Amino acid sequence: MATRFLQHQKAQYYLQPRFTVKNKHIEIFVEYLQLLAQLINKVELTSNGNEEILHARLAPDMFPFVVQAEIVAAFALRSCCPIAGVEVVSFSQPKKSFAALKSQLHQTTEHIESLDNLDNDLSVMITDKAGPVPVVLKADEFLARFSYPNFYFHLSMVYAIARSKGIPLTKGDFEGIHQYPPGFSFEASST
Repeated sequence: MATRFLQHQKAQYYLQPRFTVKNKHIEIFVEYLQLLAQLINKVELTSNGNEEILHARLAPDMFPFVVQAEIVAAFALRSCCPIAGVEVVSFSQPKKSFAALKSQLHQTTEHIESLDNLDNDLSVMITDKAGPVPVVLKADEFLARFSYPNFYFHLSMVYAIARSKGIPLTKGDFEGIHQYPPGFSFEASST
């Protein structure tokens, strides 16, 4: 994994990878799962460990925070496992808590990292479901047209739920690149 460099307001930021990967899809999933784990740590700290936020929703017919985060992990596994030629696993835990969610993300990340050592075949056909509708796509199409959009959608919902509950997150908490000083606002700075 190449080190990413960003020049921002005369400061330099480096995103250091934990390991070198051969497969770009694994790099992407691992990076964003790690960012999700950091975001969840921030939510836990900011909410003083109050787990009510885990059950918060943006709308009554949408999944709660904890399920949105679990789906993020599931999409990474539903993508990386078939590409590596192994059975899809789940590290979801029956208890819904910060500790269980962080454990799930840690186990998911470690498992996906281990798949980088296997032969990853982007020409394999992946069979899955979009809700009740069967999806059968070649792996590269599956990633681009189904998995990445859903992965980022559910990750966005985690972020949106946390923000709707007053957790002070920034775009940098979501994607790891943007860096803003505490209290920064484009709207406040344009007046």
